[in-house]
Amino acid sequence: MAKLSPDTHLSGSVLPAYMGFSPYQTAFDVLDRARAAIQGQPREELDSLPADIGTAVESTILKRGLRKLGLDWQQMQHYTEDGQEAAKKHPDLELYYSDDGIIELSEPMKVYADESQGIHVMNQDGEIELRGKIVLEAKFTTAMKKKDDPPLFRGPIQLQAGMMCHDADYGVLFTCYGGREIEINIFAKHQETQGLIANCVQDFEMHMAEGTYPEPVSIEEMGWKYSQPDPEPEIELDQELATTVEIYQGAVAAIKAAEGHKQEATENLMAAIGSHKYGKVYAADGSQYRITWGWRTSKAKPPVVCPHCQGELEPAKEESTARQKSISIKEST
Repeated sequence: MAKLSPDTHLSGSVLPAYMGFSPYQTAFDVLDRARAAIQGQPREELDSLPADIGTAVESTILKRGLRKLGLDWQQMQHYTEDGQEAAKKHPDLELYYSDDGIIELSEPMKVYADESQGIHVMNQDGEIELRGKIVLEAKFTTAMKKKDDPPLFRGPIQLQAGMMCHDADYGVLFTCYGGREIEINIFAKHQETQGLIANCVQDFEMHMAEGTYPEPVSIEEMGWKYSQPDPEPEIELDQELATTVEIYQGAVAAIKAAEGHKQEATENLMAAIGSHKYGKVYAADGSQYRITWGWRTSKAKPPVVCPHCQGELEPAKEESTARQKSISIKEST
């Protein structure tokens, strides 16, 4: 669902950024957007093709996802106020959530994890009994599926916020990977995460009231906070920071030494493998290592011709094969 929550407070969609989990935004960006909204500045339009596609196919993701779980998508509803779809405010916090869907179960429903069907129960048991109100989230991504999906910024944090606002015990995340498949992740409410969310809401409201920002926790945030040059270009630092300087220099030297060891080991293993693609070696403790040194093939390319004079700008390239410049090692016991 399109964002219905106010930009002046935290909502499910911006929580991952404020909590430091988003690769796209920081807490500073969220605070700046909220302050701009208070001043009446319109929200900057998101020019993103994947986001537009995700909005367009959201209902399809929900329908097909619910069908995989054996649920009737026609039972799905949205939170409304005065007959209009709206963001649901938490009863005690300045936290808002725009749902993609809400479904009420008339009776308990047991769900079992099934990797072959893309159904994942996010607990240690591999099964869960769903009851009552279920909060639904639909996501579309062009990213390739990874073993540790879903990342916190793509649904899980948002879903926990939704459960908080709707006083629900369960939530389901449907993730569509490039229109190829839908993965389902089923969550129960997580008290520790919800406690962190509540603390973040209070922290956000404090900074909004005081006109301040949280302390930077990353290199990117450091650059944001100190983006304006000081008229005095040099400053004398506390003597205690000499230890920090030494730690930095030691780390740089260790990295350089490690790169040298890696390079030497790579050359030795390549020499041992020779013209083979794989090499196996057994350690004294019984561990087995499989070293791969493959080939890289470049496809043939036709000449690049000037569209006006038909002159050859770049010559044709024949297909070529060369050894890769790195190896990979896989360990098995």
